[in-house]
Amino acid sequence: MGSDDLFHKRKAQRVETHRRKMARRDPYERILIVCEGAKTEPSYFNWLRKELGLNKENIFIDIRKTGLDPLSLVEHAISTFNKESDFDHVYCVFDRDKHTTYGAALDKIRAARMKGKAKIHPITSIPCFEFWLLLHFEYTTRQYETPLDASNGDLVIADLKEHIPDYQKGSSDFRYIDGKTVDAIDRAKRIERYHETSGTDNPSTKVYQLVQYLMGLKRGLLHNYMTNGL
Repeated sequence: MGSDDLFHKRKAQRVETHRRKMARRDPYERILIVCEGAKTEPSYFNWLRKELGLNKENIFIDIRKTGLDPLSLVEHAISTFNKESDFDHVYCVFDRDKHTTYGAALDKIRAARMKGKAKIHPITSIPCFEFWLLLHFEYTTRQYETPLDASNGDLVIADLKEHIPDYQKGSSDFRYIDGKTVDAIDRAKRIERYHETSGTDNPSTKVYQLVQYLMGLKRGLLHNYMTNGL
């Protein structure tokens, strides 16, 4: 087989693979969620996607197997989008804690120019993702600050263990928050309003924005089913 024939065969295979993937998708927006694989976040979003019955071909969760600082994570998200640019939204999930590149990551997102109508969003937690989990149980505006190089997130985990004594970072069991998500969203919004005059954003989390978006996709699917029998 000549090199031209091999090229055309491989191109046809790629087109056919893409066609099959498109056929498996549902008729709603496709999003990319990028988070650090060594932590709890990817397990949480995989759990939530399954709980909502959303198609994994529409909701793609990119799990980094090695730790990434916020800026590196955002750069990876943009690179992934540029390779496969049929995403409508890109969500970068990262913590501030004491990361030195947190501000640079936000600047990178603000400066990003995505192809088409796609949008990129920072889904930040201060100091860490576990604050979102904590909001499923309580409302608090306690500032989490530790001296020197100690992790601010450890203080949040200590509070979370008051509700979930055996919680460990990297957990994949989220049965304990079943039925509490709406309360967590309300508390996250209340904290945002509180910080309008507090002079700080510690603690806070934007995870509720992504969760609300995914829940909205679920409601849209149910509406289509009830209206059109789809």
